[in-house]
Amino acid sequence: MFKKKQDAKPKEITFERVKGYYMWLLGKYGDYTSKTLMQKANTLFKENPSFNEDALNYLIEQGIVDDLRYAKRLTQNYSEKNIGPNKIKQKLFTKGFTSQIINECVELIENTDEDYLDKALTLKIKKFGEPKIVDDKLKQKALRHLIGQGFSYSIANKAINYSGNDA
Repeated sequence: MFKKKQDAKPKEITFERVKGYYMWLLGKYGDYTSKTLMQKANTLFKENPSFNEDALNYLIEQGIVDDLRYAKRLTQNYSEKNIGPNKIKQKLFTKGFTSQIINECVELIENTDEDYLDKALTLKIKKFGEPKIVDDKLKQKALRHLIGQGFSYSIANKAINYSGNDA
């Protein structure tokens, strides 16, 4: 039906082409970390990756790509959900942020231990009910669940041993 051009040459890789690719990604799919953008460009332009870093540095200088701004926004979104600080750190790490940016963003969260206890209680009640957990196997299961959601052992333990009568 349609014939491919047999003698079609691949497009030349230039600074403008790489920069355009980054801009297209950011426009179509939203923010990315600089690490992720670099990985995507290295995959697409593997024949000549010499312009990838220069184009990314240009976008960083222009303020178009800003890992800290992106991490702060993600941290704020995650902190509004019922997850603990350790889970937030894990999610940011899998996005490709550096540990320095992750620690800086998690420190900005204005949640106290009481706030995290409330979030852990909400999860515990949602999954295991309101009464104090007495069964050892169920306690361990609830503890694993809450720790898996990013809460510290002490917060998870308080949530499990909390009963509605406690003040």
